[in-house]
Amino acid sequence: MPIALSNTLPGKNRAVQLLILAALGACICVAAAGWLHYSAAKKLNESRDWIEHSQTVMSSLRSESQVADRIDTATRLFQLTKDEENIRSAQTSQVSFNSGALRLQDLTSDNPRQNGQARKLVVCADSLGKAIGRLKEQGDAVTNPLSQCRLILGTLQEVERELLSQRTDESKLNSQRSIILSVSFTVLSILVILALFGFLLRDAVRRKQYERRLYEANEKLASTVRALERQAKESTLLTSVRDELQLCVRLAQAQECAIRYFEQLLPGTSGSICLTNNTRHMVEEVASWGSSTLVMDAFTLEGCCGLRSGRMRWRRPMQSEVHCTHFNGHVPEYYVCIPLAAYGDTLGVVYIECLSPGVAAMVDANMAPIEQIVELASISFAGLNLRSRLEQQSIRDGLTGLFNRHYMEMALDRELRRGARHNKPVAVMMMDIDHFKRFNDTYGHEAGDTVLRELAENFLQAVRNEDILCRFGGEEFVAILPELDLEAAMQRAEGLRTMVSEMRIYNRGECLPEVTTSIGVAIYPQHAETVEEILRSADRALYEAKHLGRNRVVPAESVLLA
Repeated sequence: MPIALSNTLPGKNRAVQLLILAALGACICVAAAGWLHYSAAKKLNESRDWIEHSQTVMSSLRSESQVADRIDTATRLFQLTKDEENIRSAQTSQVSFNSGALRLQDLTSDNPRQNGQARKLVVCADSLGKAIGRLKEQGDAVTNPLSQCRLILGTLQEVERELLSQRTDESKLNSQRSIILSVSFTVLSILVILALFGFLLRDAVRRKQYERRLYEANEKLASTVRALERQAKESTLLTSVRDELQLCVRLAQAQECAIRYFEQLLPGTSGSICLTNNTRHMVEEVASWGSSTLVMDAFTLEGCCGLRSGRMRWRRPMQSEVHCTHFNGHVPEYYVCIPLAAYGDTLGVVYIECLSPGVAAMVDANMAPIEQIVELASISFAGLNLRSRLEQQSIRDGLTGLFNRHYMEMALDRELRRGARHNKPVAVMMMDIDHFKRFNDTYGHEAGDTVLRELAENFLQAVRNEDILCRFGGEEFVAILPELDLEAAMQRAEGLRTMVSEMRIYNRGECLPEVTTSIGVAIYPQHAETVEEILRSADRALYEAKHLGRNRVVPAESVLLA
């Protein structure tokens, strides 16, 4: 984007320079055209003034000629009639003629040639006035001055006609020049203005293109920002999912965490997490979100197309018409099945149900974070399953399924501390199968293992849920019974002993001989206050029971008194 902007800067600078030059050229042309119009108008006005001046001079000359004719007529009438009224009329006309001559002298002051003739006319007018004064004595005294005045007037008229013709021609020429120059500069100004508008139009088109490119760039940038924001939101969500799943210590917690984030990421959907059971042949729904889904509570592995294919599978109309078979009643039109797999092991499937095509499009748009959440959940589920198995192996006896000795010591310490806090007794029973070594030697270890498993199952059914039953080692068992005093513990131990003696155990279809057990009972804090002491007290009571003939219950109190 910065490169594109930098490439357009020189072009923009050149365009600005051209616009400035075009504007200056237009201004110069308009100014020149205005000056030319002014000059042409000025010359035309001057020519018109000179033409009017010549016409005024010609009019004055015609008036002078008429006055001269009146003087000539008046003098002729006087000569014929001797009427002095004609002399006065001639004198009046002579005064007018003299005024006209003086006016002509003023009018021709700009032309030396005409002005000289006008001065001669003034002199001739004076001579004509004197001749009219002598008209009574000399009847033809007016003839010569009047002829001379007419000759001067004729010369003035001829010269003025030539000047008028010249000035008229010059005015026409100036008018033609003015028209040509005006048209030329007008055309030039129009061309310059058109060029200026062309530059402006080109600049507007380029600006429009630049704005369009800028808009497209902004749209791309906004799209990139939205994508980055979406990625940041998804990254934050995935980080939260990962952190939350890492905090889970039980499989149920991890399932609830995954469900919560699926619901947060996919509003408007319904779905469930289905995991394979211990048999590895059935898939059971363990958690769900949204409204109740149409998926079965339990179904076979073959019932899900996603599990059969081992990859994510969408079901949409006109795209994939094959339905899964893990539904109750109506089958939805839009759904997706995503297998849960980790470390090469298939754990189950995530089922997402969409109520409409729009919701399906939203789910499809968020498929990348969905798959990552599924992957994180798969790893978490697999890790928690492995952790659970390892914990069971670390605290459980492999043969009987009871807690082992290590867990028994930790549990006994915990219960003793709890008993001390709440001032409650804790009973400990140590049980041993009578003559078990001889039983193994006689019937074999397989039969012995069967006896141990049967005893463990019956012990678990006979004790309370809060009681802790452990295999101490070999054929010895330890039961931790919180909040039981000696009397209640003795009754419970007697019940266990009777139950064992009444058991009928079969191995390979053969009934094994009767099995009995000896039990030693110790009470906290009555007989001991530490783990080692109470186990030692129970063990002494057990050996006392064996010493007294086996198949009996002996309290640690009797051992201490002895």
